[in-house]
Amino acid sequence: MSHIISKFIKFSSNIRIRKENFGGLLFNKSTGDVIEVDREAFIVISIISASEIVDMDALLELPISYKGRMIGKKSIRKIILRLIDLGIFESMPKGFLNEESYRRLEENSRMTIKWPAYTHLSAPETVHWALTYKCGEDCPDCYMERHKREFTSELNTQEAFKLIDKISDAEVFQLAIGGGEPFLRDDLEALAAYAHKKGLVTHITTGRYEIESRRLQELSKYIKVLQIGIKTEELLNSNAKTNEKLKALVAQLNEFNIITGANLIMTGSTIKNLDYIMEVLLELGFKRFTFLRYKPPVKVGRWLKEKPYKDDIWLLENKLDKLKENEKLHIRIDCAFAFLQRELSQQIAEDSGFKGCTAGERIISLAPDGSVFPCSQLTGASFNAGNLLIDDFDTIWNKSSILKKYRGFRTNKSFKNDDCGKCTVKNFCGGCRVFASDAIGSDPGCPDPLYEDKYIDEENDVIAEIQDDIGYTDAGFPYARREDIEKWLEEENDRGYPAWINSTR
Repeated sequence: MSHIISKFIKFSSNIRIRKENFGGLLFNKSTGDVIEVDREAFIVISIISASEIVDMDALLELPISYKGRMIGKKSIRKIILRLIDLGIFESMPKGFLNEESYRRLEENSRMTIKWPAYTHLSAPETVHWALTYKCGEDCPDCYMERHKREFTSELNTQEAFKLIDKISDAEVFQLAIGGGEPFLRDDLEALAAYAHKKGLVTHITTGRYEIESRRLQELSKYIKVLQIGIKTEELLNSNAKTNEKLKALVAQLNEFNIITGANLIMTGSTIKNLDYIMEVLLELGFKRFTFLRYKPPVKVGRWLKEKPYKDDIWLLENKLDKLKENEKLHIRIDCAFAFLQRELSQQIAEDSGFKGCTAGERIISLAPDGSVFPCSQLTGASFNAGNLLIDDFDTIWNKSSILKKYRGFRTNKSFKNDDCGKCTVKNFCGGCRVFASDAIGSDPGCPDPLYEDKYIDEENDVIAEIQDDIGYTDAGFPYARREDIEKWLEEENDRGYPAWINSTR
């Protein structure tokens, strides 16, 4: 816990706050971290934020209350010390404040806050926006091919500005721009500039390895990170030209002070060769990585070739543990991989901000025509929550039956009655809806669900029953291993290729 060097503190300019029913959210514009605080803490934060620089001794003497009850000095001091630790408040050099500052503090201490009526968030934290589905590449694992033919139009520049206005007015924190290939839009820089002007932290993901310097120089004014979709098969084939392009791109981005991120899709081949892939990318200058779970591509044959088995997931877990020992690496894990954190305690998961699947709850996705979906993977007519170009943001966010459905997926029968719903970590994991057969229920991809005690029943062990049917050796060992039977069961269902995707093909 930090000690206050000076009694004068101020609210960090790097933090945005947003009022919520439970209290509020604190968003760090540099790291992207989001912290939840209760109502008492949010009241204290709001008073300090409105007062600019505050004398903490004076603050502790003021009658600050919540629900007619005084918030004690110890509680306020504890809140402030904790938030100084988190970089929300900053200690100021020793000095003095004028009488106007003390008058303003006293006035702000009497502020009343009207809390939102909805128990869900007042807006998403992040909006993912596919500016276009056009792309000059032909990547075998592109999930956009599943649905991009449903969208034949995209917004022009002025329409895109209108969407940015609505997103900003809703107090969304981040705008993640992708595609298709966003650099095919000549107005990408103008859109990034406008989003920046409106207070949105903006990220861009591209599949290009060659980008004109003039475009990067302009974008450097508005973005801090550019994520590069890495084609791992080219790295595994030791493609010298690919390596040269990536090395040159990293150098370009460094020149313009843009952080280079690598998006790695965890196919079976990628996981098996992850050590080599990471070694190559580190040599090329990458230090920031996002590990993305392999989502079903349009071609089932490709899925059958590259979909990771449970053994591959266990291998990935072991490799991740080793990679995390390198403190210089910044590794982020896709929310679809929430089960990789399943060994954490509930408290640590909460403190670390793990939420699992947040489709329609903390994120939404926009198609090129402005259509709204729970996430970028759940896209198509049956997932359409409205169109932001036409509809009011609050109406879509608060009234859409689609978004309500995904916020409450843990209460759905197909979730509750299957593996995910019986797991001890369902509240901060829950798996990924994309892999559920009905796009709402349990995720079959977790290698080892942590069943609650009431669900552990050896008599209902399907694999044990199959072993009994096949038989045992004279020494009492089953002829078929559990791992082999699990693979057979997966293969009966196209190795887990989701039925809801097959039905829309």
